[in-house]
Amino acid sequence: MISTLVLVAAVGVGAETIPSKFIGKGATQRVGGYSPIRAEMNDDASAVKKAPEGLGAPKYGMVKLGDKSFGFILDEPEGKDARLFVDGNADGDFTNDGAAQWASRKMGNLTMYDGNCEVTLAADRRGTVNLYRFDPSDPQRAALKNTILYYADYGYELELDLDGKTFGTFVGGEPTARTSLWIDRDGNKIRSAKREMVAVGRPFNFTGTTYELKMGDNGLQLAKAENELPVTPLPPDLSVGKKAPPFKMTALDGKEIEFPKSYTGKLVMIDFWATWCGPCIAELPNVKKAYETWHDKGFEILGVSFDRQDMAEKVAAFTKEKGMPWAQIYEGKMWDTTLGEIYDVSGIPFVLLVDGDSGEIVATVRNLRGPGLSEFIGKALEKKNRDVQ
Repeated sequence: MISTLVLVAAVGVGAETIPSKFIGKGATQRVGGYSPIRAEMNDDASAVKKAPEGLGAPKYGMVKLGDKSFGFILDEPEGKDARLFVDGNADGDFTNDGAAQWASRKMGNLTMYDGNCEVTLAADRRGTVNLYRFDPSDPQRAALKNTILYYADYGYELELDLDGKTFGTFVGGEPTARTSLWIDRDGNKIRSAKREMVAVGRPFNFTGTTYELKMGDNGLQLAKAENELPVTPLPPDLSVGKKAPPFKMTALDGKEIEFPKSYTGKLVMIDFWATWCGPCIAELPNVKKAYETWHDKGFEILGVSFDRQDMAEKVAAFTKEKGMPWAQIYEGKMWDTTLGEIYDVSGIPFVLLVDGDSGEIVATVRNLRGPGLSEFIGKALEKKNRDVQ
């Protein structure tokens, strides 16, 4: 379905409207996730002009998408299947819309509910909305007892012209003042949260000119920013076979590390982590097993802590307690850690396996997590030694 979402490019003299392609379903997969919105339910049926027959224990609420609102009824009679009705055309009549999907599934002793519906956004645009609900009897989620959560699964394909170069991007749901866009600057289809994301109201310079996205009366506007910014560096290419960015840093124990030169003759896994990172700590048994098995045969680890300020002693004590004898780099800068910036790290745990001789990346996180880590390191060392011979 082709539609026009008004994206005004207020660059230079005049402005131009950029056409967009409306995508009615599948936006969640396109943008790589979703941010749920809460819809509270109560007994207020004032928005209902005509209700479905046979309601047993209805609750009423509203789904809001941009400047559009769509009422819904969740009927949960005791001992019977729950049903969801959505006023997809927003006329108050809940009997003339397409059927909303609503199903339950057991999760231990609790029941989870989810489904979807279609809503009419304009004469030529019908979009899918996904909804879900936690078990209202769940004591851990008592605050959500009268809540349905939802998110738009539709969106818009856009094209931005930056200094004469066209970049395709995508907006999930309706554009708002909190909208962020991914600009795939290097065309590798890998999202960089630090160097490729554009947020409304935040100037950016990807091509030599500093632009800013703004919300206008007719939608998003792209304008030249008042103050110039330097061009944001491209994300580093951290794929297998590429060179890992070199650096010189001082470890927590005072040792100077020149990477990768300090690891000549070895394979080194650079491990970005933090004491507060649950998934990082959960990986420790696998990491320690690999280290204990292969350290004497040429395997090293270099930790990069994303812990906050004034935690040097705690990090040192933590690594000693957990049996992590390898070197640690700690700056107390959390997400602003120097190596986090150099390596464009936007989430931890983040790991790379690097050849200390060539500086080439041997493996990425895809192969460096889970119980198979030790076996993988063993094979990588075997290959390195074979290639040297």
